[in-house]
Amino acid sequence: MPVANINNTSIYYTDEGRGKPLVFIHGLGATHVMFEPQIETFSKTHRVICPDTRGNGGSGRLTGPVKTVLDRQCDDIAALLKSLSIDKVVICGVSYGGVFTYNFVLKYPELVEAIVIVDSFSDTKIVGATELFIMVSQYISLWTYYLPSSWLIPAIKAQYKKWPLAQEHLIDIIKNMRKNETVLQRLAINTVNYTDYLSRVKCPALGIVGNGTKVGIRYMERSMGVISGSNLRIVDNSFDPTNLCQREIFDEILGDFLNKIGW
Repeated sequence: MPVANINNTSIYYTDEGRGKPLVFIHGLGATHVMFEPQIETFSKTHRVICPDTRGNGGSGRLTGPVKTVLDRQCDDIAALLKSLSIDKVVICGVSYGGVFTYNFVLKYPELVEAIVIVDSFSDTKIVGATELFIMVSQYISLWTYYLPSSWLIPAIKAQYKKWPLAQEHLIDIIKNMRKNETVLQRLAINTVNYTDYLSRVKCPALGIVGNGTKVGIRYMERSMGVISGSNLRIVDNSFDPTNLCQREIFDEILGDFLNKIGW
């Protein structure tokens, strides 16, 4: 698979199919592998590019400071697109990739034809006790990233018992994540606030979220509600990541959106 040497690092990526470019950005600690089902579906009609962002998979090392992590990762992908002579893309980010995508469209709007945000959030403002509990839990649980993968896998198996495809991929993520860099990325997204700036987004925007958690839906409603003309689709019997928990429904929703915007 190709590797781009850019921005004093290396970015591993897959590049499959022909047509208008569609970029997928993976979740926390994950890699392009979590989009294998979407590569299979959309490479028939699009040029599908799936990078491992800096600090993940086969790409170069990620170091601090925390506040620059997302900017540097976005700079890498912008440079990758330039190296591939790509002027505009539809970019789809799942979970951590959704936070990345908000930052990317604000930083590089000229490169973005449309955005698709999946099971994600655009700020860490605390609204109510549930969101306070989630934020506190995120910090308290940072040490769990350093546990042996064999200790974490049973919890993943139980949580994703209903969704075998997602279960398989998440176990793979747990086994292969780069722990120090995953924690660094977790800290980076714990302090984001893009919501106040999303009114600047003028391209088409689609949100997709599983109905597995009410707070997840609230996060997505808060984000999508600021983007003029955006659409939010709530998927039944799904959880983060919806592209794996409900692969067929996700692919259909994304395909319909691409057709609607003429991409």
